[in-house]
This record gives sequence, structure tokens and C-alpha cells, in this order.
Amino acid sequence: MANMMDYLVWRGDVPLEVSPWNDVDSLIAATLSYMTYPAEPTLLVDAAASMPPPPEIEINFIKEARALLSAAGMTGRFSGLTLHHAQAQTDPDRDMQFAAVTIDLPGGVHYVAFRGTDNTIVGWREDFNMAFESPVPAQTAASAYLTQVAADTEGPLILGGHSKGGNLAVYAAAHADPAIQARIRAICSFDGPGLDDATMASDGYAAIARRIRSFVPKSSVVGMLLAYHPEYTVVKSDALGLLQHDTFTWQVLGTRFIEAPEVDVGSQLVNQTVHAWLSRVTPDQRRLFVDTLFDLLEATGASTMKEMMTDVPGRAAGIIKALQKVDFDTARMIATLLGQFMTIGAQNILGLLRARRAEETPAITEGETSNE
Repeated sequence: MANMMDYLVWRGDVPLEVSPWNDVDSLIAATLSYMTYPAEPTLLVDAAASMPPPPEIEINFIKEARALLSAAGMTGRFSGLTLHHAQAQTDPDRDMQFAAVTIDLPGGVHYVAFRGTDNTIVGWREDFNMAFESPVPAQTAASAYLTQVAADTEGPLILGGHSKGGNLAVYAAAHADPAIQARIRAICSFDGPGLDDATMASDGYAAIARRIRSFVPKSSVVGMLLAYHPEYTVVKSDALGLLQHDTFTWQVLGTRFIEAPEVDVGSQLVNQTVHAWLSRVTPDQRRLFVDTLFDLLEATGASTMKEMMTDVPGRAAGIIKALQKVDFDTARMIATLLGQFMTIGAQNILGLLRARRAEETPAITEGETSNE
């Protein structure tokens, strides 16, 4: 099936002045934020030509994003767009990973693209920190970035991002000054996790809620986390399960995504289980769980998830050694939390099976008797 790369082949020679910006264009812009750009303003075609060579080991999604930038640089639709305010920060001491770039569109519109989680353990740890902390450092950085871009530009703004980038886009918009909010045309979140309850209940969120365009794949997990947006579009994917988080698997027809009526049963079960579990676990327990999990991962000496997948026996040995240093009370708490999660999941599965059985069993009407 066609994806956004196929869309570039089909639509790339059509200028934005002829065919207006659409949701697929927005996903492309959000994905381009995964690449690194010069600090000074640069044309997209020049950024594509000056890309540094790839490292020896690169995760598949970043390889695809690199190919996307190269392809976009050869199209009339994207090549002449200017990129500016490129920024990237990673600070292990603060559990912070943040990056963004702004793309100028025709008509004086500026697309503010926030990068999602990269391949670093620091980036993933910050994502998990959202379960007990708000704002996390990347959210604070996103708000500051939007304020700076708004001060340096005039005209309408569109915000967008994939994965954590979608969360950052919505968070920054919800916490922006009303004068900045008035300039925002849309906020596009592509399978981005939701927000904390306080932000969802805030006047700032209410002011921009109608402009949020949330997209999740049929088997969404990431996009269903925390308090997600009540209205979202479900997109078909040609991948299975968690692999649908990779937006290169999302199906495109013309200038639109191919939609599905709802997320699948597995996604619904994970959603129900995670939210029920979070409602029973205190913020301090969440913090302990996340800190212990990532302390174990970092004890392996790996700095990226890809490194975790190399020398698996050696990495496992590091985790086992670190586990021996976890005190008894912490280990008991982690075991209890995991047990609660599995129990809630089992109850949800049983509830689903009972509901299906009830739907499949014909009702006995008056005058009929059961065979039993």
C-alpha cells in the first residue's frame, strides 16, 4: 500500500500554491524533524544535499526519515521551503531529550515541528517520566521554543510532531500565551501520548482543543497513553502491533490517510489496562517504578536502545548484577506493581470475552425456553 514516500512521488511536483497543505504534508514535516539541521536558516534542498553520512548502525525509522528528506529535497513541493530555528538538546543529568525545527510555508505560515523520542535511553526515560511528572524538561523546552519562534516571526502557526513530538506540540500550544494561541491554525499529533490531567483541565487546553488534529494507527499504544484527546482519526497501517507506531507504515490514498473506524481490540485492552493501573498507583510509586527500570537499563552501559540489542548476554549480565543491588522493599514494591498490572489486564480480557459471548448468544424471547 502507498505511504508518505509514495505520496511524494505522486504529489511532489505540485506546488503548495496549487494544492494546499494537507495532513500528509504535515506528517512529512513532523518526520523531517528527526534529522539534524544547521542553526542558521537553510533551504530544504540544501539541507538534504548537506546531510552528514549515516552512522554504521542506524535504526530503520531514522534511515527512512533520511530517505524522506532526500526525496523531499528533489520535489518542487518541498525543496524551496526554508528551515530555521533548528535546535537539539540531550541532557542525561536532567533526563532530557528535545529537538525542533520550523519550516516556512507559502502565505507566511510557519510549521513548528517537534521531534519525537529518539533512540537514546535518556529520551525513553523522559517519556516514562510523564507518568508522574509534569512538565518534563522537554515540555518546558517546547514551550520556550514556541515562544521564541512566535517572537521572531509573524503570521499563522501550525504545530506538529510524531510520538513524543505530538505531545510536545499540544503541550506547548496549551501553555502558550493567548496572543500566540490566536495565531495557531492547527496542532497535529501523530500517535503522540496524551497529557497530564491538570493540562487537560486547563483553560489553555480548552482554548486550543478544537484545533487539535490527533491521528493514531489501528493498533495504537503510544497514542493512547495518559489523558489522550477525545477526538482522533484512526489510520490504517500495513504493519502489525507496536510496529504501527512507525508512520512509514501508515496508508495513504491521494492527499488523505486511509481511515479505519476504530482502534483494534488489542489497543483497547492496553488502553483500559494502563489507565486503570495508573489510577491505582500513586505518583511516588510510578516514579519508583520508572527510576528502577531505567537504572537497570543504564547499568548495562548502553546509551541507546540499539546498543541494548547488541551483546544481549553481556547486557543481561549487567541487569542481573544491578538487580542484586536493589533493596528488598523496592523489589517488593516493583513486584506488587507488576502483579497489579497483570491482574487488571487479565480482568479486562475476561470482561471482553464475556461481552463477546453475550453478543453471540441469542436472547431468549417470551414464549421460548432454553434447551437446558
